[in-house]
Amino acid sequence: MKPSEAAATTWSRLRQPLPEILTEIFARLPAKSAARFRCLSYEWFATLSSDYFVDLHVRRSNRPGRPRLLLAPVGSLYDGYIYSWKPGGPVERLMTDDFASNGLLVPNTKPCHGLVLMRCTDHGGYFVCNPCTGEVLALPDSKLPLKMTLRIATRGQPEAPFFFEVAYGLGYCSITRQHKVVRLFRNIEVSSCEVFELDTPAYWRPTAEQPPLCHVKEQKMAVFFNGYLHFLCTDGSITTFNTCSETFGSLPPPTGFVNASPVLTELDGYLCFCYGEPDTDDPYHVFLLRDYMKGRWEKLCCIDRMAWPESERMLLRSLCIAPLAMYHSDDGQRKIMFGTGSCKVFGVDFDSNTPEILFTPDGTIIGSCEDDSNLPLCLFEEYLGPVGRTIDEMVLSSPITKAWSDILKWLPGRSVSELSLVCREWRAMIMADCFIHSHVIHANLNKSPRIMVVLDPRFGHYMDLKDFVDAGVPHLLGNLVCNPQPCHGLNVGSCSSWDYVCNPVMGYCEYIEPDVDDGTLFAGRMGLGFDSAINKHVLVHITYKEKNLETREYELQCKFRYVDIQEWILVDPPPRPIADVPPVYASGKIYWMVDPELGQFSLSCEIVAFNVERDEFEVLQGPPCSHEKGRMSILQIGGALCVACSNKSMNVIDIWRMKDIGTWLIEHHIELSGFSPEYSSENTTPLVVNPKDGRIFLNTGLSLGYYNPKMVALETIYSVGILEHAGKICPIICDESLVRPLGRT
Repeated sequence: MKPSEAAATTWSRLRQPLPEILTEIFARLPAKSAARFRCLSYEWFATLSSDYFVDLHVRRSNRPGRPRLLLAPVGSLYDGYIYSWKPGGPVERLMTDDFASNGLLVPNTKPCHGLVLMRCTDHGGYFVCNPCTGEVLALPDSKLPLKMTLRIATRGQPEAPFFFEVAYGLGYCSITRQHKVVRLFRNIEVSSCEVFELDTPAYWRPTAEQPPLCHVKEQKMAVFFNGYLHFLCTDGSITTFNTCSETFGSLPPPTGFVNASPVLTELDGYLCFCYGEPDTDDPYHVFLLRDYMKGRWEKLCCIDRMAWPESERMLLRSLCIAPLAMYHSDDGQRKIMFGTGSCKVFGVDFDSNTPEILFTPDGTIIGSCEDDSNLPLCLFEEYLGPVGRTIDEMVLSSPITKAWSDILKWLPGRSVSELSLVCREWRAMIMADCFIHSHVIHANLNKSPRIMVVLDPRFGHYMDLKDFVDAGVPHLLGNLVCNPQPCHGLNVGSCSSWDYVCNPVMGYCEYIEPDVDDGTLFAGRMGLGFDSAINKHVLVHITYKEKNLETREYELQCKFRYVDIQEWILVDPPPRPIADVPPVYASGKIYWMVDPELGQFSLSCEIVAFNVERDEFEVLQGPPCSHEKGRMSILQIGGALCVACSNKSMNVIDIWRMKDIGTWLIEHHIELSGFSPEYSSENTTPLVVNPKDGRIFLNTGLSLGYYNPKMVALETIYSVGILEHAGKICPIICDESLVRPLGRT
């Protein structure tokens, strides 16, 4: 047969339905190997992706009595991988863990129909993983859930409930053949439950039935068994959730239960309840729920660790112990397999209680592991099913949803937020990251700037400028620095020893507490930028460790972090001293004015820029202005960097615009001689220019007004009525935005 004829014959066979004998063979292969055959033809792809084959593969490829473990520790030889291990075999790399931005990965002890729920500590969020294929789905609103953020009630709206504890669980509905992630919130008075269905164009939704009051802990993820999710409460009771009917029930703890680090899992086809302080020699009790309907527990064994040999007892002492599976040892004995917080695995039989060391990470590609109160390992099984698409992917794939997205992205933030209650699909679309970032751009195009006044940043209290003027009640704040310019939907400010990031339009505020309080407050302390490459806001915190105006000597310290990550990272400080002027963000960089009274003497105006993508500083030459003539401030107008330079002898302010690096042109000229002493070049700061009429909004701290450069006229819209006061009005420019700080207060 000619090569061309052989190729044609092979292609013809591939286009035919998969033979039954091959289906049975492929069903016994590892998931990763079986998935590769999907690429051979459309017909094979359809067969190997069908529900029938996925279920057949689960039954054929996962042999009972041969447990396989997923290991997610951070060992001394950490190389960025999650590993797999089975008794008698070597440790193998399974998949990368780069989806976890910070913290340790804590998997649930048992997979749910092939998928594993993972928690990332230190507010790193939750993920649904298929360890066999390496697919990972990040769950939305799971790092610091909205329900666990203190939300201040706006006028006319009830105060939203605030929950301080949550527990997650991954379940499966056999009727709809869907995986569901369920989370149970609680505070002192009430509980709340939400459901997220994988691969469904919807967001978190409440359950039809109100959950009973139950005190759950985030460290205790729910266990899926017999069609129910089981949430272990702090008193040992169990709250059940039917994943099909979405109703609640309860189970009692075993008789004689002592509240000593209880653990809930599945063992040998039964719900398993264990308790006993892990880091002691106390007895460890293991119970199985033999009669689920009657709630009858039977003690399987009581492990007496005092009877263990000294070497095993010291090796296996850990902050966390939990049973994983039943297995048969080499001599045919049936034993319970346990895991520890230091990633060690051991087995115990029912009679002698003598431990059999099955695995230690030392000497493997993992390396030695520190002990932890969270279990870094779990069972996993071969599974070909997908984890599901992200909300962004589903929004972009639906023409109808995409059309609504193109309409809603032009509306004000509050209006869009209210429309998220129309239906589940709209809520999912509006909460998607792609929509939020698109909205903050389109909702502010060619619009008059929205100006709000800060009333109390501690509780997220802001008021629209018009309402503030109509109220006529002076509200002066002291010891507060507000950066008046927004950055991609967020604003930043400082107050005494703490800083904050806020979205005034939505009423959200996050406190930023520095790890070291230097006790100084100056306007250039906190800068806010936006990294468009990864769609994250960046905070840059600058402090003076030393500052001597007489000798002009100084020492700066600089660190940065992302808004949604709590860890600060030290970076090289700027090469010039920072002035007591609020910084501004424009075109991928945060800009600060240089302090002329420190460091090398210079008559020219200089600017320090921080590139948010490269995490480095540079020095730019400012406009041809002299510090001796008057004060300077920095602002962003129309996306471009501008510097406002005052001339106190002439009582004027010139606003310079940077066209190119080192090239500056006067964009606006403000004459204040006819409006003093209320407005002078030394107490007046231009904040924004209205793109529609060209008027410039001015703030003196005690008066607010619009300056018309064409008519050389100034309209005061609000004035305290006095010329001097320790406090001041704090107006800020706001973006229409759905972006919110993902932090707790």
